[in-house]
Amino acid sequence: MLHALRRIALAVPLLLVVSMVVFVVGELLPGDPAVDRFGEKGSPAAIAEWRARKGLDLPVHERYLRYVGGVVTRLDFGESYKDDYPVSSDLRDRFAATAELAFAALLLAVPAGIAAGTASAALRGRAADAAAQGTALLGVSIPVFWLGMILVLAARSVGWNHFQARFDVRAHDDAVAGFTTPFVLFESVLRGRFAVAASCAQHILVPALALATIPLATVMRMTRSAVLDEIGKDYVRTAEAKGVPRARAVVRHALRNALMPVVTVIGLQAGTLLSGAALTETVFTWPGLGTYIVSAVQKKDSPALVGGLLLVAATFVIVNLVVDLLYGVLDPRLRRSAS
Repeated sequence: MLHALRRIALAVPLLLVVSMVVFVVGELLPGDPAVDRFGEKGSPAAIAEWRARKGLDLPVHERYLRYVGGVVTRLDFGESYKDDYPVSSDLRDRFAATAELAFAALLLAVPAGIAAGTASAALRGRAADAAAQGTALLGVSIPVFWLGMILVLAARSVGWNHFQARFDVRAHDDAVAGFTTPFVLFESVLRGRFAVAASCAQHILVPALALATIPLATVMRMTRSAVLDEIGKDYVRTAEAKGVPRARAVVRHALRNALMPVVTVIGLQAGTLLSGAALTETVFTWPGLGTYIVSAVQKKDSPALVGGLLLVAATFVIVNLVVDLLYGVLDPRLRRSAS
């Protein structure tokens, strides 16, 4: 418990510092948002009124304090400079799309990566090991946008066009309109709307395949390295000397003790995916957080950019916090040492 409280206490000032940096980044966007909104020939009175309503006539530190207060107390990320739409609503919908895509990619990458890495370590020096290492090297080397375009062409060549949206809007829009959260895939499963869930799975499959390549290769390489370190230790050799089959000794003993660095890598990959894979989302026109941030930069929309970046930073901090807490679950010695 003390270990968890200590980690949470360290996360709070980190988020505060990150919010300052992100807010300054938003302030550094070129141009005057009021002029961009109304044009060079806009009414001075209308421009002044709009600037006052947005708080742009206040000093930077006052705007920052007002912004942080709104985020902390009401989860209010302000309004877009382009259409006055609440940024919080956009972030909620976009993060849900990115979270489901990241979950699908990790669901494909993590089990396959751990299984392939463990098998590669157990069969070190054989043809299967060389094939696994070559595949991993290929996975981290192929540009994800190029792989995405190849998958798009391959899918369209066989008549698979289910990746232009999160689900079939024409068939399921009425059903999804009654959902209470923007997590369409997750909520459709919980509600038993399996037709909607199947549509979501069809639309998310190809983008998830493209997004899963780098995490799969990274997890596989880390698993192989960590398991190889454990295989050479005395307790594994002792288990094999007592007649325990090698596969069982590797999976039940070596893999379990090798999970610590693997969990770290999985956490980092999860944070990266949840922050929005802009290239993958752009190739597949996926309405996620990555494309939202890119669009905010192109439009010079400071509230949207700051809100998106702050959500990305908070996601990284929270994921790393969860990974730190998982260390104590995987290795009770860490909990005792922290206490």
